[in-house]
Amino acid sequence: MSTTPDLLPAEAPAPRLCHLIKIPTFDGYGFNLHAEKSRPGQFIGKVDSGSPAELAGMLEGDRIVEVNGVNIASESHKQVVERIRAVPNETRLLVVDSATDAWYTEHKLVPRSTQDNVHYIRTPTTGDDDVVDGELQPPANGHHTAPETVAVEQQSASLPSAKVT
Repeated sequence: MSTTPDLLPAEAPAPRLCHLIKIPTFDGYGFNLHAEKSRPGQFIGKVDSGSPAELAGMLEGDRIVEVNGVNIASESHKQVVERIRAVPNETRLLVVDSATDAWYTEHKLVPRSTQDNVHYIRTPTTGDDDVVDGELQPPANGHHTAPETVAVEQQSASLPSAKVT
């Protein structure tokens, strides 16, 4: 399988770009970030009900691929937490569930937030008027125009979980 950006297969599952925005009725983003010795990467642990994370489509067990547009494959747990906190009151996390992760690994591809098939979900905020079927749509100028993939990189992680606020 080629890793040329314009050759992303039509059957490629959609990663989710979860745009978390802090809300006044909830303290923090409402998820735990953790790493496991048995598998590489940073994963979503518990997702709190009613939290910005839940409202932006994050699910327990998701693997984080990018934070604010930057691939975090080679970063430590601490570095990932710092990236999440770098932009006050919001963060964008590209995540994949286990089935999507397995597909990209099998095809030796890495999901990118610039792919055409990325599913964008944003924490609803007061005054949003761009809701379609219960999900906020990206801005008109925010459509991703070019799919982009690269070879899978290996990483290792063995750090404990941390509540991200």
